[in-house]
Amino acid sequence: MDLIQVRRILTVAFLVTAALSSAHAQTSSVQKFQIRVTDPAFTGLPIWIHAELSFPLEIRYPYGENPQEIGLNRIEVKRENHLLAEVPFKPWAVVGGFGSIAPPTFPKNRLPLHLLYALDKSGIYSVRWTVVRQMTETVVAQSDWLDFEVRQSTPEQRKDWFEKHRSRVPSDAAEFVGDFLPSLLADAPDPRGLQVVLEQLYSTEPLIHGCALGSLPFFREEDVRSQVLDMLHLRGPNEGLAYVISWHASWFQDRKDDLVRTVLPYLHSHQDWQVAATLKMLGFLVHLGNFHWPPDSEVPAKSDQAVLAAAQELIGRSSEISQILAQYLGGIKSHSARELLWQVAERPEPAHEQALIALTWIGDARDLPRLSDLLVKPGDADRYARDLTSLPYHLVRAYGDRAVPYLERAVSESPYVFVRTQSAEELALRGRPVAFRFFLDAVEKDRFYKQELVGWLKTHFPNEMPGSADDTTVIAFLKTRLQH
Repeated sequence: MDLIQVRRILTVAFLVTAALSSAHAQTSSVQKFQIRVTDPAFTGLPIWIHAELSFPLEIRYPYGENPQEIGLNRIEVKRENHLLAEVPFKPWAVVGGFGSIAPPTFPKNRLPLHLLYALDKSGIYSVRWTVVRQMTETVVAQSDWLDFEVRQSTPEQRKDWFEKHRSRVPSDAAEFVGDFLPSLLADAPDPRGLQVVLEQLYSTEPLIHGCALGSLPFFREEDVRSQVLDMLHLRGPNEGLAYVISWHASWFQDRKDDLVRTVLPYLHSHQDWQVAATLKMLGFLVHLGNFHWPPDSEVPAKSDQAVLAAAQELIGRSSEISQILAQYLGGIKSHSARELLWQVAERPEPAHEQALIALTWIGDARDLPRLSDLLVKPGDADRYARDLTSLPYHLVRAYGDRAVPYLERAVSESPYVFVRTQSAEELALRGRPVAFRFFLDAVEKDRFYKQELVGWLKTHFPNEMPGSADDTTVIAFLKTRLQH
């Protein structure tokens, strides 16, 4: 047996031993912890599970705007020794994640068991709580199974609890998202709870209205539709209602005319947040959403006229209003809208960038030179001109080959490095030599943006540039492209 074979055998033996040791370590290092459940627990009422955990395993619920999201925790429930199926996850367009969104002031280490399982029958249940590590799903902590009793509630008991609960809606975001709202959802899909939730969409606290929006899937479609319409007539638009209408256009298709007429007066609201919500909702209804308007309808034109008439006043209100105004104006595609968008482009971010993008939606040939000049004109407030980096992409999408000479100029003359890199990427997709010379310079001279460009090349030219390609391969590829 030669030395190489001996080394191979020893290496394999070492790896096997290491794997076994690692598996044993993972098994033996699982932390045990105690849990308890709301006592007494009743059907139709909130049931919380509590854990005795400490840092770094502390649980900070909620983990997302959808109240069913529980991060890296796994809750199992049995009844009569049979595992129960979890309540189906109910996302709309709001999603959660592994990270907690709970404010640091909220009590830790508890989860709403009633949102995870339908505990709607009295009897003895068992529950186990497991904490896993992100990505690998390795178990890091686990409780023993705990038996607990669920008692049958009465209609009077549930009604009394609901009335007391709804009478004390907290203004504190931590208490609202971590206790009040998930507890309230024990009463879902009762429409009384839906009214409470919809009222919170008017909160100016982002966490409150975001989590209220994320809880709407717990209620019936017909109740959401009717109460949203009632709320709009009573209190006007807010951002959450705008998204509900956009995500579920089919629910409101037959009421779209009424919706536009109802929200138009709020273009003149004294509240900036409500003006922004009005523009967003009108944009969804008239230009950006999934609503279908008959050719003879006058409503979209009336909406456009109202926004154009209010635009001069709105441009100076706030950057948020200006940004959403730009989105709406980009859908009008008129000379007046273009002139207003150039005024919005003089506003601070994020309105500035949005106005430039909206101009490309209109795609008027007169704007191409003016937009392109911004790519090479010095004096941007951001020395990297990050507000301009998306413009090469949008110019190509709007103007096609007509934009190519302007991007070639940007690669050579722009004082902003990220404008040059983005322009080069768009040109490389069209086989332009100036782009490959720019890439070659970045690799040979080891520019600070080299790795970003090499990664882009490997993504967009995978046949010639495998993921393992080194600098020599990259340089050879670029020189070949320059010879075409």
